[in-house]
Amino acid sequence: MASHVTENPKEGAEIHHGSSECKKHLIQILKENSLPTGLLPFGDDDVLELGYNRKVGYLWLNQKKKRKHFFPKIGRWIEYDEKVTAYLESHRMRRISGVSAKEFMLTLGAGEMYVDDPVEGKVHVKTNIGLSRVFPASAFQIDEEEEK
Repeated sequence: MASHVTENPKEGAEIHHGSSECKKHLIQILKENSLPTGLLPFGDDDVLELGYNRKVGYLWLNQKKKRKHFFPKIGRWIEYDEKVTAYLESHRMRRISGVSAKEFMLTLGAGEMYVDDPVEGKVHVKTNIGLSRVFPASAFQIDEEEEK
């Protein structure tokens, strides 16, 4: 059986502008999909637009500039491009673009990510070339104060 492919995944999406509005909605979207709320961190004035099409699970995030974020619990810098996109479903992000990390002196893009059930488990990240790593989900969780 063939699946229906949406020509424009942005069609019918909810779109938000401004960092505080985008941050609030991003946290809500990640929670709805049982994903750690700190997976896509950004600064207070960095985000220009956040869009999410609930029907197909397409998420996009436009930032002013490329930025790096250090996750101290895993000891890694993750780089986020000006545009980050992914398809979300429960406990999973697929077809991720705009997110990369250095591994073995190579910059590797994250292609897919899933979380064990419950969210307190492990985050499994698979690169576009098939390498994978497992991290504690708590490394990507933001606390209640940061969510506000």
